[in-house]
Amino acid sequence: MRFVKSILNRLNIIGPERNILDETIRKIVYVLVFLIPLWFLPSTINAVEFNKQALTVLLIVVALILWLIKILNQGEIRWRGGLLNILIAVFALVCILSTIFSIRPYGSLVGWTDHLSGSLINILCFIIFWFLILNNFRGPKDAFGLLFAFLISSALASVVGLLQLWGGFIFPWDFAKVTSFNTIGSINALGIFSVITTVISASLLFVVKRGGIKLFLVILGLLNLLILININFWMLWVLLAVGMAIILSLGLAYVVQLGENISWVGLPILLLAISLIFIFFKPALPYKTNLPVEVGLSYKGGWSVMTSALKDKPILGSGPETFVFNYVKYKPEGINPTAFWNVRFSDAPSEIMSLASDIGILGFLSFLAIVVLFTTKLILGLIKEKGDDILKKFLSIVFFAGWLTLIVAWILYPQNFVLIFLFWLLMGLSLVEDSFSKEHSYNLRKSPKVLLVTSFSFIVLIVLIIGLLYIEGIRFVAEINYKKGMDLVQTNNDIEGGVNKIIKATIINPYEDNTYQALAQLFLYKLNIDAAKEELSQQEKINLLQVDAVNAANSAAQTTRLSPKDASNWLLRGQVYRQLLTIINGASDWAESSYKEAAKLEPTNPFTYLELGRLYANKADAIVEQAKEDQEARKKWDEYMATALEYFDKAIVLKPNYAPAHFEEAMIYDRQGKTKEAIAKMEINRQLLPNDSGAAFQLGVLYYRTEQYDKAKNEFIRAIAIDDNFSNARYFLGLLYDREGNKEDAIDQFDRILQLNPDNEQVKQILENLRTGKPALGSPELGPPKQPSQIPIEEKPKAQK
Repeated sequence: MRFVKSILNRLNIIGPERNILDETIRKIVYVLVFLIPLWFLPSTINAVEFNKQALTVLLIVVALILWLIKILNQGEIRWRGGLLNILIAVFALVCILSTIFSIRPYGSLVGWTDHLSGSLINILCFIIFWFLILNNFRGPKDAFGLLFAFLISSALASVVGLLQLWGGFIFPWDFAKVTSFNTIGSINALGIFSVITTVISASLLFVVKRGGIKLFLVILGLLNLLILININFWMLWVLLAVGMAIILSLGLAYVVQLGENISWVGLPILLLAISLIFIFFKPALPYKTNLPVEVGLSYKGGWSVMTSALKDKPILGSGPETFVFNYVKYKPEGINPTAFWNVRFSDAPSEIMSLASDIGILGFLSFLAIVVLFTTKLILGLIKEKGDDILKKFLSIVFFAGWLTLIVAWILYPQNFVLIFLFWLLMGLSLVEDSFSKEHSYNLRKSPKVLLVTSFSFIVLIVLIIGLLYIEGIRFVAEINYKKGMDLVQTNNDIEGGVNKIIKATIINPYEDNTYQALAQLFLYKLNIDAAKEELSQQEKINLLQVDAVNAANSAAQTTRLSPKDASNWLLRGQVYRQLLTIINGASDWAESSYKEAAKLEPTNPFTYLELGRLYANKADAIVEQAKEDQEARKKWDEYMATALEYFDKAIVLKPNYAPAHFEEAMIYDRQGKTKEAIAKMEINRQLLPNDSGAAFQLGVLYYRTEQYDKAKNEFIRAIAIDDNFSNARYFLGLLYDREGNKEDAIDQFDRILQLNPDNEQVKQILENLRTGKPALGSPELGPPKQPSQIPIEEKPKAQK
């Protein structure tokens, strides 16, 4: 320790006469407070929250290392706090244990690429951030300075957010040219941020005397009010009403007691009145911003998922950032018949529910203890506070009002990175001048044993810090490569280049299953492209396709190795194997086992059973020719078709209005020669998919084959009305017109088909027949029309991790 101290002194970095370390730590905190509401980068898929996390980890690690150096320099440890510190330490320990025993430890540690606010690395950084504020800032002036840095940053973020809502896109990147983009997060997250900023700015009118700052606060409040009016979400008005009620009740009590001017109450009263009007009267606005609707789980549904998850893992929960796993496993009844059956919600309807589900009863109770103790401390501080320091008195109201409003937001809505950061910022600022928090110190030079243990502890801590920084660093670099790869695929259609970039991302960070998901699908896409390459010899093509197939299968398998409790990974693995049945030996069995594992993890997803049914239909198709001649093969074919129907029936039981399952059953019945049952299924599909041209066409074909020509004609006309370029529907419609003797309309249909397919010789021959007065299929070389494989729109779950 003395050696390190002597080196630092020689380098003139620290010394008894300097306070550079303290100032540097303070500046890092200022930088974080100013940048977090504004920071984003276009270099990753998640431009906002992921980059805020990377910035926070970097600066917190630097600040923590400087704090350790400060301890080495002083030879003693100094800290402020009491019981609250212990409770926060317990909360952090519970989160660490929950991560260790998580169903997806890596995801719990760092979060998902598109959802990471509740990850362990964030929780630890926020706690360290709170600790740095508590131990490096003193007095109301320090607190006000840090708060004002936040307000300046929030003003800039609010201006950007309002411009985006109004369509004034100021950033050049495509992802930023939408009204939903802002530097805070989602639309409603921006709204909550605006509420808290409004509460803080209105509270500061208690104490600010300078006219310029007062004007800034009023403008900031009105600016955020415009944002709230544009979003116009009921929860935001409730939060604003709560915040205004807190500051008015507490502020008026102090003002009356101190005999201060009450002219400041105008803005808070106005805001309270506006919020109450929007809550109870819901006025219609003459101008409504065209904003995307944010879909969320209902409170009843969230409660159902949370209680089911706690019954399974009551003590430590399933792990931070694992609510999506609990949702798919315990999906509430009544979701499947709705339009949101295929949405995997990564958040509960409130942050408190997500917290309880993720880190269990122990984590929830430790967090609740923090909230209760902190609220008690603040209330006692407000009651017992004596003296004439008006700034100190009213700053307590500012922090309490903002923080308590955030707690209500935690109960009503999920929180994101910025909002949780703001939670810990306000809690730290509230304790900057807390007379109840005692300052403690311990001299490390008292005992050689203590010095040895402390030195060893510092080494372990530094290793852990560097480890976290390394994990975040490689993740950041990998995400940059991943985005570059996706851009090459989506923008330039450069499959080879995109795949190579994404492979590089997996080499840099081999722990992210989402990257392997993308790779598996890209290799399948590449396989289809390579299969169409005419310049390759047959053997070269076979070799290339085998490489693509193996790469796709290995990538899909890697997703399940990294995250075996993720149903979407097993579902993807099953889909990959199903598409490789003719290329990889044993793919059929692997596909089935993958689908069944997905069904265990997500038992209410009808798509899994649809895929299992399709798998057995594929297996039946593979032996259809053999079944025509071999009795044993015919028996196996019958078994496969029966099993396929069983799985399709399971899908329909889970989702009675599931059109793809009804369609697949119709196709099975058709292949079994049960045309009546096939028509009945397709008629159900017509009701479920009235605007699907493929469903109309297939029903028309079935009617055509059973000689229900009038019904067939209506279906083909409906298919063409939906899709004017539907050549197959026009083909059959033309044949029907010819059968009726309506040569003119028949010629019109085949003329249109020829325009769409100018090289089709069969259509040319049909037109020649019609124009010479012959039947459309009058030539002997023209056989009966083939039945094209046209299926309804395929629905697949949209993973939201």
